[in-house]
Amino acid sequence: MIRRLHICLLLLAPLTMIAQTFRGYPGLPVAKDRQAVVYHKAYTLEYSEQHEQARWTAHMLTRNRVGGDIQRDPNFYEDPAVETGSANHEDYRKSGYSRGHMVPAGDMKWDATAMMESNYYSNMTPQLADLNNGAWNRVENKVRQWAKEYDTLYIFTGPVLRQGLPTIGANKVSVPEAFWKVVYCPKTSQAIAFILPNRRCDENTKDFAVTVDEVEQRTGIDFFPDIPTQVQEQIESRICWTCWSW
Repeated sequence: MIRRLHICLLLLAPLTMIAQTFRGYPGLPVAKDRQAVVYHKAYTLEYSEQHEQARWTAHMLTRNRVGGDIQRDPNFYEDPAVETGSANHEDYRKSGYSRGHMVPAGDMKWDATAMMESNYYSNMTPQLADLNNGAWNRVENKVRQWAKEYDTLYIFTGPVLRQGLPTIGANKVSVPEAFWKVVYCPKTSQAIAFILPNRRCDENTKDFAVTVDEVEQRTGIDFFPDIPTQVQEQIESRICWTCWSW
């Protein structure tokens, strides 16, 4: 009986982690060929072994979490939760690409473990520094601003992956041509998305806004599976420009 209880607890652990981290969560993204889903303290990801990076990441950001004071961890780590092994330092060294966070370290200032885990290589993707330090950073800052205004946001981020991309390192980490971010606000029941090419982008943040439907078409990933289909169709097919502060 004790053994059975122990097994049940192990099976329920990931679900419990999600419940504790994502209250009112609209559901993890779904892909037809779902691969290894990995759970960390503050975020979840689906790891693509073929591309040696996350296919998508999911995390929640609240007003209180934005205001944390944990300092950024200067180190990067291989992800021990990826059974097949994640990318590593040597893959990125002298590659010409920066280690672009999918789940931003800037969203993890509320907890030391969350901050450390945001520096797992499973959360990295090869980004040109001009994008990482420029337009991509501006999108992340905009989302943090929205978290302060609307209190709770559910954020999904990832690269646009396909066959035949160039790679870096011995582990052949794919270099995406573009990256996306999807944001859902339960307070307003609205969603918005962004797609940015992997290059220097001088346009305004608003210029990269797209519908969630467009991200689904580019990636083959279905978002918000726990939201009723009729509501999904409404929030995924259009952008309510006045529902977001610019």
